[in-house]
Amino acid sequence: MEAPAESGAPSVPPAAILAAAALLAGAWALDLFVLRTPVLTPYLAGDREVSPATPLYAFWMPVARPACVFFVVLAGLFVWSAPRLADPARTRSSAFAGLLFAGAVVLPLALFGVRAPLAELGALLTLYDNEEVYFDALKIRQYAPFLRHYVELMPELSLHGKHFPPGHASWIYALVACFGAGTLPLALAVLAAFALALVCVYRACAALAGERAGRTGALLLLACPSMLDFACTSLDAVFLLAAVLCLWSAFGIGKRLALPDGRVPVGLPLTAGAALAGASLLSFSALPLGLALGLYLLCAGRRRIRSALAALAGIGASYAACLALLWAATGFALHECLARAIELNAEFMSSVVGRDIRALHGSLCYGNASAFLIGGGASLVAAAGWRLARGRAQWSAWSTATVLTLAVMTFGGIYFLETERIWLFAMPWLAAAVVARGPLDDRSLRTLLAVGAAQA
Repeated sequence: MEAPAESGAPSVPPAAILAAAALLAGAWALDLFVLRTPVLTPYLAGDREVSPATPLYAFWMPVARPACVFFVVLAGLFVWSAPRLADPARTRSSAFAGLLFAGAVVLPLALFGVRAPLAELGALLTLYDNEEVYFDALKIRQYAPFLRHYVELMPELSLHGKHFPPGHASWIYALVACFGAGTLPLALAVLAAFALALVCVYRACAALAGERAGRTGALLLLACPSMLDFACTSLDAVFLLAAVLCLWSAFGIGKRLALPDGRVPVGLPLTAGAALAGASLLSFSALPLGLALGLYLLCAGRRRIRSALAALAGIGASYAACLALLWAATGFALHECLARAIELNAEFMSSVVGRDIRALHGSLCYGNASAFLIGGGASLVAAAGWRLARGRAQWSAWSTATVLTLAVMTFGGIYFLETERIWLFAMPWLAAAVVARGPLDDRSLRTLLAVGAAQA
């Protein structure tokens, strides 16, 4: 399915962007100065303790350095060239994918360089002692026993290791075995995963709504503040790649359901189930990801419900079979790991706030939503909100699945702020909702990208 011509592409009004920026600024100020949600860990800057700017895990440490110029120049080139890159008639698909990958490497590095030398890349992964699973990976002596006894070991692991499945630690263990200990190789591998994820977003959105729409969605994400900020500083960028592969598989199934015969080749659901199983070993956020994909397929296949249900059954069977094979081969059971993580997380969060975490449910729900939207950026939020506000004609099956799943994630009591990072995997959902009914015009694309880069 090809995207509409430029002359028929809609334009996001500047008023929508200004309204989104004002709304997000107000949401941030409300939590920062009124709610003051007491959850996130303070930062020790020498002998001074700096409180996070809740609901974001960010700190007021402004800088003005010559390195800022590099990011501004690169972002300016990116914004200026965006319409040409988005046009299939002017840029070949292979060239776009290569340039997108390059941009997804260079722009985050330029932004990182504003605050620290590139030689310190990866240092943020060890900013807090024994917080990241990197510390767990360094302690692994024999991998097979580590995986077999992972659930028993969880109380002794790092802060993140206590609440995560073993995928990240396993991945880092393999990197250390190949390249040696050190955070620089790890950071470069994380950045490569992020760049590859952006290319997969392009292909996923193209499967959903056409070539030009796919390019528009990927470009919008490359100007998303959280994407640029965490591309080389957080392992959530690795889970992002796994999540986007699942998304791509689901959009391929949805495309088949939209055909006249509605037939879905059996390999597509099996592939999607295996991808979701792999994602589940990296983060338990694969559970809401699976919910989003299931809702999308039910909505997309509502006129061919039997085919949609058959596809979902195939995904579920493949998912269960992959995890059963893993358990049989290694002794690791994901459901036991999940139960232990829930228990440890409840204990940890209650100790942080000094009372039952349920007492803060309202402010945490508010913080979950506002941090995610602020991290997504005024441009992405404005484009998505404007699309959905235009009425039923601009909604899609994916829009419905996104709204419902984000509501569950916000109010379900399973996340506790810092969602501008933790929900990095859901940022592509907003981009896909923007382009699901076709791309935007060139002027809107340039404006949105400029606003996103400026906020970053």
